[in-house]
Formats: sequence, structure tokens, C-alpha cells
Amino acid sequence: MELQKFDIEVLEKIYTSMVEIDVDSTPKLVQQAIEDKVDVLAILDALTKGINTVGDKFEALECFLPELITAAGAMEESMVFLRPLLDELNLADGNSGTIVIATLQGDIHDIGRNIATVMLKASGFKVIDLGHDVKPDVIIQKAEELGADVIGLSSLLTTSLPFSRDLINLLKEQKLREKYKVVMGGGAVTPDYVEKIGADGFAGDAANGVRLIRRILAEA
Repeated sequence: MELQKFDIEVLEKIYTSMVEIDVDSTPKLVQQAIEDKVDVLAILDALTKGINTVGDKFEALECFLPELITAAGAMEESMVFLRPLLDELNLADGNSGTIVIATLQGDIHDIGRNIATVMLKASGFKVIDLGHDVKPDVIIQKAEELGADVIGLSSLLTTSLPFSRDLINLLKEQKLREKYKVVMGGGAVTPDYVEKIGADGFAGDAANGVRLIRRILAEA
């Protein structure tokens, strides 16, 4: 599989350390990048692309679950340094709203969803994180209970993707489809798939997810 390239050396090192599952180096490199005044979103992007590459390797049977969990741990440890900086970002210049976010049934990955949750909260949204391996009917039930505006779905494994179609169909059956904007992201998701099932938008990373949700709420 094709590896990512970065213009800044420390970002390249962060990405490589994630892909190579060098759990000792990754948090230290993130600290170095922060000290070097590298843009916090660029650091987050390098980490995200790294964990996504590990996820791709897992799906291709090039690494195993313990390695994936170890990489996720390095990512989470690195996020300890990034979260305060993300919280300081003044991104809330669009319409705020309430978002229910979950990783789809059959997928136990948390990292991408956790990053999106941090970014959305930093942007002024109210975010309710339902966790991973969540069934479509549970997501809808929580959206109804909490008065959500947006349902966010994360999927790193292709085997979990059909449950997004189930959620869309269930919204239609319950005559709730027009009530919610459904957005998707994660390593298994593509713009074509989102369009195919009739969801409202795709975001390839957390920063674009913020922009997407701002836009669709402003247009509602």
C-alpha cells in the first residue's frame, strides 16, 4: 500500500512511527512538533493518517489485532498533548448544533471517532459520543432522546459499512429521514458510498468534518 508523504520532517517521523508502531517515539515526536510550533491540525493529520494506514494493514492481514491496539494506545497517548491545544482553537464560527456520533456495529475502533469528537467540541458543537459497535436502532433512539441535529457515523472496517445503509433505511421507515443530517467518515468510507446510500456528506478527516457539518446545518 502507498505510504503518505509530508513536507515537514517531524510530521513524516510522526507518521512513520505510527505505521511502524513505535509506541515510545510517537508521543515524543508529537511533543517535539508542538515545541517546533508546527500547526496542531497538521500534527493531528499525521497521526490520523498513520493510524489509518495501520488499520489498512490490519484489514489486509499485514498486522494483527494486538498491533492495532498498541498503535491506538500510542495515538491516545499523543492526544493527551494535543487535546488542550485543540480546545484552544477558536473554530466556532458556524451554526452550533447537537451531534450524536458512533462507530458502526461490527467495528470496535475508537481513534477516528475520538478525534472527530474533540474537534467538534472545540468548534462549539454539543457532541454525544455513543462509543463503538453501536447498532443503527440504538443510534436513532439516542438521537431522538437527545434532540440531535446530526448523526455522525464512523467506520474503519468495510464489514461495518452495510449498517450505515440499514440506519438510513430505518430512518425512512420511521419517517425521520428529513429530521437528521447523516454524515460519515473513517477509513472504510468513500464519497461514492455515501452518495450511493443517500447519506448527507463525507469527511476524510476531522477538520473537514467540522466544515462539512457547519455547512449542512447552515443550509438546513
